[in-house]
Amino acid sequence: MPSMPGMGAMPSMGAMPGMPGMGMMPGMMPGMNPMMMMAMMQQMAAKMGGAMPTAAAAGGAAASAASEKRKEAEPALGLLDDDIDPQVQELCDYFNIEDRWVKRLNETMRKRQETKQEDIDKLYEVLERARSPTGLLTVKIGEMECGRFVGKIKPDKDVERLARKFKLDEPVASRLTELVHRRKQQGEADRAAKDLFTIEQHLRYCKRTSAMATLLAGKLLEGDVDELPDLTEAEQVMEKYKLDEDARSKLREIIEKRSADHKEVLKQVIKHLDTSVNCSSMLCKIARPLIDHEHLPDPPDRPAKGKGKGDKGDKGDDKGDRQKGDRHDRGDRGDRGDRGDRDRRRDRSRDRDRDRRDRSRSRSRRKNDRDD
Repeated sequence: MPSMPGMGAMPSMGAMPGMPGMGMMPGMMPGMNPMMMMAMMQQMAAKMGGAMPTAAAAGGAAASAASEKRKEAEPALGLLDDDIDPQVQELCDYFNIEDRWVKRLNETMRKRQETKQEDIDKLYEVLERARSPTGLLTVKIGEMECGRFVGKIKPDKDVERLARKFKLDEPVASRLTELVHRRKQQGEADRAAKDLFTIEQHLRYCKRTSAMATLLAGKLLEGDVDELPDLTEAEQVMEKYKLDEDARSKLREIIEKRSADHKEVLKQVIKHLDTSVNCSSMLCKIARPLIDHEHLPDPPDRPAKGKGKGDKGDKGDDKGDRQKGDRHDRGDRGDRGDRGDRDRRRDRSRDRDRDRRDRSRSRSRRKNDRDD
Protein backbone atom coordinates (compact mmCIF):
# COMPACT_ATOMS: atom_id res chain seq x y z
CA MET A 1 0.00 0.00 0.00
CA PRO A 2 1.61 3.27 -1.09
CA SER A 3 2.47 5.62 1.75
CA MET A 4 0.68 8.94 2.17
CA PRO A 5 2.71 12.13 2.30
CA GLY A 6 3.95 12.76 5.86
CA MET A 7 3.23 9.22 7.03
CA GLY A 8 5.44 6.30 7.08
CA ALA A 9 4.72 3.27 5.02
CA MET A 10 2.17 0.93 6.61
CA PRO A 11 3.14 -2.65 6.77
CA SER A 12 1.69 -4.78 4.10
CA MET A 13 -1.39 -6.71 5.20
CA GLY A 14 -2.09 -10.08 3.78
CA ALA A 15 -5.16 -10.24 1.63
CA MET A 16 -8.25 -11.75 3.22
CA PRO A 17 -9.96 -14.29 1.09
CA GLY A 18 -13.12 -12.86 -0.41
CA MET A 19 -12.17 -9.33 0.78
CA PRO A 20 -9.49 -7.98 -1.54
CA GLY A 21 -7.35 -5.27 -0.09
CA MET A 22 -8.35 -5.90 3.61
CA GLY A 23 -5.48 -6.58 5.90
CA MET A 24 -5.23 -8.58 9.19
CA MET A 25 -7.15 -7.23 12.23
CA PRO A 26 -5.18 -6.33 15.36
CA GLY A 27 -4.97 -9.09 17.92
CA MET A 28 -5.82 -11.67 15.38
CA MET A 29 -3.69 -14.73 15.27
CA PRO A 30 -1.93 -15.33 11.99
CA GLY A 31 -3.93 -17.50 9.69
CA MET A 32 -7.22 -16.76 11.56
CA ASN A 33 -10.21 -15.90 9.44
CA PRO A 34 -11.19 -12.24 10.10
CA MET A 35 -14.87 -13.03 9.55
CA MET A 36 -14.80 -15.52 12.37
CA MET A 37 -13.15 -12.93 14.63
CA MET A 38 -15.88 -10.39 13.91
CA ALA A 39 -18.59 -12.96 14.57
CA MET A 40 -17.05 -13.76 17.98
CA MET A 41 -16.88 -10.07 18.89
CA GLN A 42 -20.54 -9.57 17.96
CA GLN A 43 -21.55 -12.50 20.15
CA MET A 44 -19.63 -11.07 23.10
CA ALA A 45 -21.22 -7.66 22.62
CA ALA A 46 -24.66 -9.24 22.46
CA LYS A 47 -24.01 -11.10 25.69
CA MET A 48 -22.86 -7.92 27.49
CA GLY A 49 -25.77 -5.87 26.13
CA GLY A 50 -28.23 -8.43 27.35
CA ALA A 51 -26.77 -8.55 30.87
CA MET A 52 -26.97 -4.80 31.41
CA PRO A 53 -30.70 -4.45 30.80
CA THR A 54 -31.30 -7.35 33.14
CA ALA A 55 -29.38 -5.63 35.99
CA ALA A 56 -31.23 -2.35 35.40
CA ALA A 57 -34.53 -4.17 35.53
CA ALA A 58 -33.56 -5.83 38.81
CA GLY A 59 -32.59 -2.46 40.37
CA GLY A 60 -35.87 -0.90 39.25
CA ALA A 61 -37.83 -3.75 40.81
CA ALA A 62 -36.01 -3.32 44.14
CA ALA A 63 -36.68 0.44 44.18
CA SER A 64 -40.34 -0.16 43.40
CA ALA A 65 -40.61 -2.67 46.26
CA ALA A 66 -39.02 -0.20 48.72
CA SER A 67 -41.42 2.50 47.59
CA GLU A 68 -44.36 0.18 48.14
CA LYS A 69 -43.13 -0.60 51.65
CA ARG A 70 -42.86 3.11 52.46
CA LYS A 71 -46.39 3.63 51.23
CA GLU A 72 -47.62 0.76 53.40
CA ALA A 73 -45.86 2.34 56.41
CA GLU A 74 -47.68 5.66 55.88
CA PRO A 75 -50.72 6.34 58.11
CA ALA A 76 -54.22 5.65 57.00
CA LEU A 77 -54.37 9.07 55.37
CA GLY A 78 -52.09 7.78 52.65
CA LEU A 79 -49.80 10.85 52.69
CA LEU A 80 -46.62 10.94 50.70
CA ASP A 81 -43.25 11.94 52.16
CA ASP A 82 -43.55 15.53 50.96
CA ASP A 83 -47.20 15.97 51.98
CA ILE A 84 -48.10 17.92 55.15
CA ASP A 85 -50.65 16.44 57.52
CA PRO A 86 -53.85 18.53 57.30
CA GLN A 87 -54.09 18.89 61.09
CA VAL A 88 -50.47 19.99 61.31
CA GLN A 89 -51.01 22.46 58.47
CA GLU A 90 -54.13 23.86 60.13
CA LEU A 91 -52.29 24.31 63.43
CA CYS A 92 -49.35 26.06 61.79
CA ASP A 93 -51.59 28.30 59.70
CA TYR A 94 -53.52 29.33 62.81
CA PHE A 95 -50.35 30.42 64.62
CA ASN A 96 -48.53 31.64 61.48
CA ILE A 97 -45.63 29.21 61.87
CA GLU A 98 -42.67 29.39 59.48
CA ASP A 99 -42.54 26.79 56.69
CA ARG A 100 -39.35 25.13 57.88
CA TRP A 101 -40.88 24.47 61.29
CA VAL A 102 -44.07 23.21 59.66
CA LYS A 103 -42.02 20.52 57.91
CA ARG A 104 -40.10 19.75 61.10
CA LEU A 105 -43.31 19.34 63.10
CA ASN A 106 -44.82 17.19 60.35
CA GLU A 107 -41.81 14.86 60.40
CA THR A 108 -41.98 14.61 64.19
CA MET A 109 -45.73 13.93 64.25
CA ARG A 110 -45.30 11.04 61.78
CA LYS A 111 -43.44 9.22 64.56
CA ARG A 112 -46.17 9.92 67.16
CA GLN A 113 -49.29 8.64 65.40
CA GLU A 114 -50.58 6.91 68.54
CA THR A 115 -50.77 10.20 70.49
CA LYS A 116 -51.29 12.51 67.52
CA GLN A 117 -54.64 13.98 68.57
CA GLU A 118 -53.54 14.54 72.19
CA ASP A 119 -50.35 16.20 70.98
CA ILE A 120 -52.23 18.53 68.63
CA ASP A 121 -54.68 19.52 71.38
CA LYS A 122 -51.83 20.21 73.78
CA LEU A 123 -50.00 22.34 71.21
CA TYR A 124 -53.11 24.45 70.68
CA GLU A 125 -53.34 24.96 74.44
CA VAL A 126 -49.73 26.00 75.07
CA LEU A 127 -49.21 28.03 71.90
CA GLU A 128 -52.39 30.04 72.55
CA ARG A 129 -50.70 31.65 75.59
CA ALA A 130 -47.25 32.08 74.03
CA ARG A 131 -45.83 35.47 73.10
CA SER A 132 -43.85 33.81 70.30
CA PRO A 133 -45.69 30.68 69.11
CA THR A 134 -42.89 29.76 66.70
CA GLY A 135 -40.26 29.97 69.43
CA LEU A 136 -42.28 27.85 71.84
CA LEU A 137 -43.09 25.34 69.11
CA THR A 138 -39.38 24.73 68.53
CA VAL A 139 -39.03 23.90 72.23
CA LYS A 140 -42.00 21.52 72.14
CA ILE A 141 -40.67 19.76 69.04
CA GLY A 142 -37.42 19.18 70.93
CA GLU A 143 -39.41 17.71 73.84
CA MET A 144 -41.24 15.40 71.42
CA GLU A 145 -38.00 14.19 69.89
CA CYS A 146 -36.50 13.36 73.29
CA GLY A 147 -39.70 11.82 74.64
CA ARG A 148 -40.51 14.45 77.29
CA PHE A 149 -43.59 15.96 75.68
CA VAL A 150 -46.94 14.96 77.18
CA GLY A 151 -50.10 15.54 75.17
CA LYS A 152 -53.43 16.71 76.56
CA ILE A 153 -54.69 14.10 78.97
CA LYS A 154 -57.69 13.67 81.24
CA PRO A 155 -57.31 15.69 84.48
CA ASP A 156 -56.34 13.80 87.61
CA LYS A 157 -58.99 13.75 90.37
CA ASP A 158 -56.56 15.12 92.97
CA VAL A 159 -55.61 17.92 90.60
CA GLU A 160 -59.29 18.72 90.05
CA ARG A 161 -59.83 18.94 93.81
CA LEU A 162 -56.85 21.26 94.14
CA ALA A 163 -58.09 23.41 91.26
CA ARG A 164 -61.52 23.81 92.84
CA LYS A 165 -60.12 24.60 96.27
CA PHE A 166 -57.78 27.38 95.10
CA LYS A 167 -59.75 28.43 91.97
CA LEU A 168 -56.88 27.62 89.62
CA ASP A 169 -57.06 28.45 85.92
CA GLU A 170 -57.49 25.63 83.40
CA PRO A 171 -53.95 25.96 81.98
CA VAL A 172 -52.56 25.73 85.51
CA ALA A 173 -54.57 22.59 86.21
CA SER A 174 -53.29 21.14 82.94
CA ARG A 175 -49.73 21.87 84.04
CA LEU A 176 -50.28 20.05 87.33
CA THR A 177 -51.89 17.13 85.48
CA GLU A 178 -48.82 16.93 83.26
CA LEU A 179 -46.63 16.74 86.37
CA VAL A 180 -48.68 13.91 87.87
CA HIS A 181 -48.81 12.02 84.56
CA ARG A 182 -45.05 12.21 84.10
CA ARG A 183 -44.41 10.96 87.64
CA LYS A 184 -46.74 8.01 87.09
CA GLN A 185 -45.10 7.21 83.75
CA GLN A 186 -41.77 7.03 85.59
CA GLY A 187 -43.31 4.66 88.18
CA GLU A 188 -43.26 7.32 90.95
CA ALA A 189 -46.91 7.56 91.99
CA ASP A 190 -45.94 8.25 95.64
CA ARG A 191 -43.73 11.10 94.53
CA ALA A 192 -46.63 12.58 92.54
CA ALA A 193 -48.84 12.53 95.64
CA LYS A 194 -46.09 14.20 97.69
CA ASP A 195 -45.64 16.92 95.07
CA LEU A 196 -49.35 17.76 95.17
CA PHE A 197 -49.29 17.80 98.99
CA THR A 198 -46.41 20.27 99.21
CA ILE A 199 -47.88 22.45 96.43
CA GLU A 200 -51.13 22.62 98.39
CA GLN A 201 -49.19 23.69 101.50
CA HIS A 202 -47.54 26.55 99.64
CA LEU A 203 -50.77 27.70 98.00
CA ARG A 204 -52.40 28.24 101.43
CA TYR A 205 -50.16 31.22 102.04
CA CYS A 206 -50.23 32.86 98.59
CA LYS A 207 -52.47 35.61 97.28
CA ARG A 208 -51.91 34.73 93.59
CA THR A 209 -52.46 30.99 93.70
CA SER A 210 -52.53 30.34 89.94
CA ALA A 211 -49.22 32.09 89.35
CA MET A 212 -47.58 30.30 92.28
CA ALA A 213 -48.88 26.88 91.18
CA THR A 214 -47.50 27.45 87.67
CA LEU A 215 -44.12 28.47 89.10
CA LEU A 216 -43.83 25.50 91.45
CA ALA A 217 -44.99 22.96 88.85
CA GLY A 218 -42.53 24.42 86.33
CA LYS A 219 -39.63 23.98 88.78
CA LEU A 220 -40.51 20.32 89.25
CA LEU A 221 -41.11 19.60 85.55
CA GLU A 222 -37.91 21.32 84.40
CA GLY A 223 -35.85 19.60 87.10
CA ASP A 224 -34.78 22.84 88.80
CA VAL A 225 -35.59 21.20 92.15
CA ASP A 226 -36.08 17.56 93.05
CA GLU A 227 -38.82 18.35 95.56
CA LEU A 228 -40.45 21.31 97.27
CA PRO A 229 -39.70 22.01 100.95
CA ASP A 230 -42.27 20.77 103.44
CA LEU A 231 -44.00 23.53 105.45
CA THR A 232 -45.18 21.44 108.41
CA GLU A 233 -42.64 22.93 110.87
CA ALA A 234 -43.18 26.42 109.48
CA GLU A 235 -46.93 26.08 110.03
CA GLN A 236 -46.29 25.21 113.67
CA VAL A 237 -44.27 28.42 114.03
CA MET A 238 -47.11 30.40 112.42
CA GLU A 239 -49.59 29.07 114.96
CA LYS A 240 -47.29 29.42 117.97
CA TYR A 241 -46.47 33.10 117.37
CA LYS A 242 -49.90 33.96 115.88
CA LEU A 243 -48.43 35.50 112.74
CA ASP A 244 -50.68 37.59 110.52
CA GLU A 245 -51.34 36.91 106.81
CA ASP A 246 -48.39 38.96 105.50
CA ALA A 247 -45.95 37.39 107.95
CA ARG A 248 -47.10 33.88 107.01
CA SER A 249 -46.61 34.64 103.33
CA LYS A 250 -43.09 35.91 104.06
CA LEU A 251 -42.22 32.82 106.09
CA ARG A 252 -43.39 30.58 103.23
CA GLU A 253 -41.21 32.53 100.81
CA ILE A 254 -38.20 32.23 103.13
CA ILE A 255 -38.61 28.44 103.32
CA GLU A 256 -39.02 28.16 99.53
CA LYS A 257 -35.96 30.29 98.69
CA ARG A 258 -33.80 28.64 101.36
CA SER A 259 -34.99 25.08 100.71
CA ALA A 260 -31.46 23.67 100.94
CA ASP A 261 -30.99 24.82 104.56
CA HIS A 262 -34.54 25.70 105.57
CA LYS A 263 -34.31 23.87 108.92
CA GLU A 264 -31.38 26.01 110.11
CA VAL A 265 -33.07 29.16 108.80
CA LEU A 266 -36.25 28.27 110.68
CA LYS A 267 -34.27 27.96 113.93
CA GLN A 268 -32.85 31.43 113.36
CA VAL A 269 -36.34 32.82 112.75
CA ILE A 270 -37.60 31.28 116.01
CA LYS A 271 -34.69 32.86 117.91
CA HIS A 272 -35.69 36.33 116.67
CA LEU A 273 -39.38 35.80 117.34
CA ASP A 274 -38.67 34.72 120.92
CA THR A 275 -37.11 38.11 121.69
CA SER A 276 -39.74 40.20 119.90
CA VAL A 277 -42.88 41.84 121.22
CA ASN A 278 -44.53 42.12 117.76
CA CYS A 279 -43.64 38.82 116.07
CA SER A 280 -45.32 39.55 112.74
CA SER A 281 -43.48 42.84 112.36
CA MET A 282 -40.17 41.22 113.31
CA LEU A 283 -40.60 38.45 110.73
CA CYS A 284 -41.35 40.92 107.94
CA LYS A 285 -38.23 42.85 109.00
CA ILE A 286 -35.83 39.91 108.81
CA ALA A 287 -37.43 38.25 105.74
CA ARG A 288 -35.45 40.08 103.04
CA PRO A 289 -31.97 39.42 104.49
CA LEU A 290 -32.82 35.74 104.89
CA ILE A 291 -34.20 35.43 101.35
CA ASP A 292 -31.07 37.13 99.96
CA HIS A 293 -28.79 34.75 101.91
CA GLU A 294 -27.37 37.61 103.96
CA HIS A 295 -25.86 37.14 107.40
CA LEU A 296 -28.35 37.87 110.16
CA PRO A 297 -26.83 38.53 113.60
CA ASP A 298 -28.36 36.89 116.64
CA PRO A 299 -30.82 39.07 118.56
CA PRO A 300 -29.93 40.39 122.05
CA ASP A 301 -31.13 38.33 125.00
CA ARG A 302 -34.46 39.44 126.35
CA PRO A 303 -34.68 39.73 130.20
CA ALA A 304 -37.09 37.41 131.92
CA LYS A 305 -40.42 38.82 133.01
CA GLY A 306 -40.52 40.31 136.55
CA LYS A 307 -36.78 41.03 136.59
CA GLY A 308 -34.82 43.98 135.38
CA LYS A 309 -31.56 45.79 135.86
CA GLY A 310 -30.32 46.00 139.44
CA ASP A 311 -32.79 45.22 142.20
CA LYS A 312 -35.98 46.28 140.54
CA GLY A 313 -37.82 43.79 142.66
CA ASP A 314 -36.70 45.53 145.87
CA LYS A 315 -37.55 48.89 144.36
CA GLY A 316 -40.94 47.55 143.67
CA ASP A 317 -41.36 46.63 147.34
CA ASP A 318 -40.22 50.09 148.42
CA LYS A 319 -42.63 51.63 146.00
CA GLY A 320 -45.43 49.58 147.48
CA ASP A 321 -44.54 50.73 150.99
CA ARG A 322 -44.47 54.33 149.83
CA GLN A 323 -47.88 53.92 148.29
CA LYS A 324 -49.23 52.56 151.54
CA GLY A 325 -47.69 55.48 153.44
CA ASP A 326 -49.19 57.94 150.99
CA ARG A 327 -52.60 56.48 151.59
CA HIS A 328 -52.16 56.95 155.34
CA ASP A 329 -50.93 60.51 154.79
CA ARG A 330 -53.93 61.27 152.66
CA GLY A 331 -56.11 60.00 155.49
CA ASP A 332 -54.40 62.33 158.00
CA ARG A 333 -54.67 65.24 155.61
CA GLY A 334 -58.34 64.49 155.30
CA ASP A 335 -58.83 64.91 159.06
CA ARG A 336 -56.84 68.12 159.10
CA GLY A 337 -58.81 69.33 156.14
CA ASP A 338 -62.07 68.94 158.02
CA ARG A 339 -60.76 71.00 160.95
CA GLY A 340 -59.40 73.63 158.57
CA ASP A 341 -62.79 73.96 156.93
CA ARG A 342 -64.46 74.58 160.24
CA ASP A 343 -61.87 77.21 161.13
CA ARG A 344 -62.33 78.96 157.78
CA ARG A 345 -66.10 79.02 158.19
CA ARG A 346 -65.71 80.51 161.68
CA ASP A 347 -63.32 83.16 160.39
CA ARG A 348 -65.67 84.12 157.61
CA SER A 349 -68.50 84.43 160.13
CA ARG A 350 -66.38 86.76 162.31
CA ASP A 351 -65.51 88.86 159.29
CA ARG A 352 -69.16 89.28 158.40
CA ASP A 353 -69.98 90.37 161.95
CA ARG A 354 -67.13 92.84 161.90
CA ASP A 355 -68.33 94.29 158.59
CA ARG A 356 -71.84 94.71 159.94
CA ARG A 357 -70.55 96.56 163.00
CA ASP A 358 -68.40 98.82 160.87
CA ARG A 359 -71.30 99.67 158.60
CA SER A 360 -73.51 100.41 161.60
CA ARG A 361 -70.93 102.80 163.07
CA SER A 362 -70.55 104.55 159.71
CA ARG A 363 -74.29 105.20 159.48
CA SER A 364 -74.31 106.55 163.05
CA ARG A 365 -71.52 109.00 162.32
CA ARG A 366 -73.17 110.26 159.15
CA LYS A 367 -76.42 110.81 161.04
CA ASN A 368 -74.68 112.75 163.81
CA ASP A 369 -72.94 114.91 161.25
CA ARG A 370 -76.29 115.86 159.63
CA ASP A 371 -77.76 116.72 163.00
CA ASP A 372 -74.92 119.11 163.79
